[in-house]
Amino acid sequence: MSVNIHHLELLMLTLVLFVVGLAVLARRIGQPYPIVFVLGGLVLSFLPPVPDIALRPDFVFLVVLPPLVFAAAHNSSWRDFRENIVGIVSLAFGLVAFTVVGVGFAAHFFFPQFTLQTGLVLGAVVSTTDALAATTIAQKLGLPERIVHVLEGESLINDASGLLALSFTVGIIQTGHAPSFRAAVGELLYLSIGGLLIGLAVAWVHSRLILRIEATQIELTMTLMTPYVVYLLAERLHTSGVMATVACGLYLGHRRAQLLSLGARLESRAVWNTVDFVLNGVVFLLLGLQISSVLAGIEGLGLSQLIAGGLMVSLIVIALRFLWVFPGAWVGQKLRQLISRTKVPAVDGRQIFVVGWGGMRGVIALAAAVSLPETLRNGERFPARNIIIFFTFCVILVTLVVQGLTFPFVIRKLGLARGEKDNPEEQLALKKMIQNALLYLQQQKEQAPGEKEVYEAVERNYKRRLALLKSPQDTAKQKVFTQARRYLDVARAARDIERRTAGELLAKNQINDVVYEQLITDIDLLDMRFAAPPSS
Repeated sequence: MSVNIHHLELLMLTLVLFVVGLAVLARRIGQPYPIVFVLGGLVLSFLPPVPDIALRPDFVFLVVLPPLVFAAAHNSSWRDFRENIVGIVSLAFGLVAFTVVGVGFAAHFFFPQFTLQTGLVLGAVVSTTDALAATTIAQKLGLPERIVHVLEGESLINDASGLLALSFTVGIIQTGHAPSFRAAVGELLYLSIGGLLIGLAVAWVHSRLILRIEATQIELTMTLMTPYVVYLLAERLHTSGVMATVACGLYLGHRRAQLLSLGARLESRAVWNTVDFVLNGVVFLLLGLQISSVLAGIEGLGLSQLIAGGLMVSLIVIALRFLWVFPGAWVGQKLRQLISRTKVPAVDGRQIFVVGWGGMRGVIALAAAVSLPETLRNGERFPARNIIIFFTFCVILVTLVVQGLTFPFVIRKLGLARGEKDNPEEQLALKKMIQNALLYLQQQKEQAPGEKEVYEAVERNYKRRLALLKSPQDTAKQKVFTQARRYLDVARAARDIERRTAGELLAKNQINDVVYEQLITDIDLLDMRFAAPPSS
């Protein structure tokens, strides 16, 4: 099949242009960009000039999913993931199973178009969560970190568990019978553990290779390749590609400071942030653009019936999550207490409510829906396929938009918004690092009295940094804090003069563009490194 490359190029440029425009709008109105992207795509889908653009599951699963899952795992804290593993597993496996069964029975009971088997397929499709919007809001409002870690960890793992559930439920319809409990558990363990081992093996090989390389471009290229390599290898060996990618990302993220060179460490975050933004933006926009084509594929039901059914399924999904999280938190507390053999404080009910309200759906749910086969093995049409896709879109729209837009209100109303505060762990680490550096400088100064002025100059810089870590409300430290802050302000003003001077030299053709770019980069790095804290 021939592809018009010019048409494809124009289409991709148009999508990226919309992504940029909607992202600017999202920043202006202070909302997470996934919500604005979906609503923007929904509006665009009903405009006459906009062509129908099908969101192919292969594009999501093979092009978009590996880097997004890898980036999320890579930026997660292994320590926090491990400490919250009981809650994460409860949500990623227990809640997924509960959602599949609950939605399956509810769909069979309320909608005559659904058998129990097709209801279970719908439950599996809508069981995966997307924590991007929830965690963006949570971090902005200063929500307790444990909630953020649980939501992120759940989203990482339930992509795998939800897709596994989908494979089981579709298999039931294809074969006409359910596998035995032993066979189902055995396949689940094989897919999960197999994916985990493959992910760790690829991560180990990657770490051994990249340690031998100190070239930024090669390191970043290898890092960008890794999620595709691990995902495709795991799928080729019939294990869970998502689980393998998560395991690989967690391992390499935990060790990236030791594995990457200085240049790669400085540039990798910008590269991955850009990849994450563009892919998420394009796919969330495509998500909104699907609605018109989905509606066109449904026969026998009016729009009002479909919308009512979609709202009912959405409410069922939300209710099932709340029915699970409260008793699940209690069981999790008892398990942690049993494992640690120490008294574990009860989880705040307000935090449990926020976890329940933060179960937003996203791209993976719709990709799972459109990946359903159009026909069964006997040639018959897959039952209720287009209705499943529409109901899935409704669940995404309700959870992402309604819950997403009300999430800040819920957090503030429950009294959990603390605002953006300094990370106490980061402050503790910085203080310890600076104190040890000062101790080293003091010892070296005593051993080399001839270089006393050199050590004292470096020592003064560290003392200024230490002063900035002190609380400005501490009266005894107020003067030194003010002096340190004034030092940063003066230094920044001097760098502005440097930047202006470099621009004048460029304008007079006394330096070329390459030299100018290098000079400005050096000044920018200093601005980032010595950014002054906000005034109290």
